[in-house]
Amino acid sequence: MKLEPNVWFDEVVKTYHLISPHIHHTQLVTCPDLNEELGGRFLFKPESLQITGSFKVRGALSAISRLSKDELKRGVIAYSSGNHAQGVAHAAKVFNTPATVVMPTDAPERKIANARALGAQVIFYDRRTESREEMSREIAKEKNLVIINPYDALETIYGQGTAAYEVIHDANNPKLDNAIICAGGGGLTAGSCISIKHINPQCNVFTAEPEEWNDHQLSFEKNERVAMDINRGGLCDGLLTPTPGEIPFAINTHFGVKGLSASDQAVCEAMRFAFNRLNLKLEPSGAVALACLLQHKERFRGSRTLVMLSGGNVDQKTFAECLAKAN
Repeated sequence: MKLEPNVWFDEVVKTYHLISPHIHHTQLVTCPDLNEELGGRFLFKPESLQITGSFKVRGALSAISRLSKDELKRGVIAYSSGNHAQGVAHAAKVFNTPATVVMPTDAPERKIANARALGAQVIFYDRRTESREEMSREIAKEKNLVIINPYDALETIYGQGTAAYEVIHDANNPKLDNAIICAGGGGLTAGSCISIKHINPQCNVFTAEPEEWNDHQLSFEKNERVAMDINRGGLCDGLLTPTPGEIPFAINTHFGVKGLSASDQAVCEAMRFAFNRLNLKLEPSGAVALACLLQHKERFRGSRTLVMLSGGNVDQKTFAECLAKAN
């Protein structure tokens, strides 16, 4: 793909103005005790407080806002473990187009219920035996629907980049030493790079993943996309994408992104930290960047670091179990 960082940034700015009436401008929060402990300043972007409970609505609104009248009349389809499904369902309501979402049979009940409540038709697949991409393409062809890709499309990435675009305008001092971004397909990291690196070209950007699903970390180390075993489960349901997206990987590699990963134990401890010290309720996938910060504290001591808290769609049972596991 052609690398056009300035064009990408202009598109993020354009997208922000397009979608800002339909999203929450989530405000940065910080933790004075953590700042004092590590001798730095740590800025948390709580996309758990976003409409539909995650950053994914930004990309969905961006992609759907760019559709023609004919495409909107036909309707849209998306595949997702839950947060992109909800984002597409909300964006479809905003732009008055029918939405179908393909979700795994083991998706959290809350995410399924929310997608349906927003008006989407939900179709299930088995993530271990069926390909959600193939199923979505077949349904799209049969019903003449437009596929809204969750991360491997520039139109989606521009929307994800609006979260970091808000950060560089909200921070009194927009200079960042580091940014830690939760990564499934890599779209949020790619969008964040576009925004952050435009202002802070020296900022170090890290993907954050569970240790058992660290395909980005491995891919950056090998300089090629690595695939994980799709039969392996995981606590962070929103990040169980087997390989980085082609477009996000190209963008993230261009910007020199490196990978971090954290244990499930660290994720549970991050959820407790966020709840007790930031007054935020995070889902496991939304807490993994914080988990990486807490597990690798020494690496970030004395720095000014952004941490993306990407989602908060967690049922009470899972949330309680994770808090109970935290030390």
